[in-house]
Amino acid sequence: MSTLTLLAAVILSVPDESLAGQLRAAIWDDLQRNAMIGNGNGLAASWYLAGEEESRPPRLRIQALDCIEIRAGQRCSFTLWREDGLRRVLGKVAPDRLSCRAQFVREQQAGEWSVLHRPPRRAGHSRTDMPCRVAAVA
Repeated sequence: MSTLTLLAAVILSVPDESLAGQLRAAIWDDLQRNAMIGNGNGLAASWYLAGEEESRPPRLRIQALDCIEIRAGQRCSFTLWREDGLRRVLGKVAPDRLSCRAQFVREQQAGEWSVLHRPPRRAGHSRTDMPCRVAAVA
């Protein structure tokens, strides 16, 4: 396999709409679970929870979903964006835009996609494999 062919195989691409919808559903599920129990992504939890107690809840979006197929499933990068800007949660300002990546696996029994989770470090809940950082605004 030539180097150019190998590079072309690794380039991120937008998944077809059916797969993209399933992956977005897995992201929302992981964000909700992380916000409820805190399973390793405090930044994403604050992004998700910020402004939810206000009279007009914020509008949350997943943008720029780019994926590559790997042996274990899908590895994707994406942006989480809150339309209404910076918000406060638990007395701190939560960012309005996060850059994230995640590995997705297909659940054997249900056949649905989910964000990969790792075992707890000691005791407690599994840890999400969806790291995020504050995204630079272009």
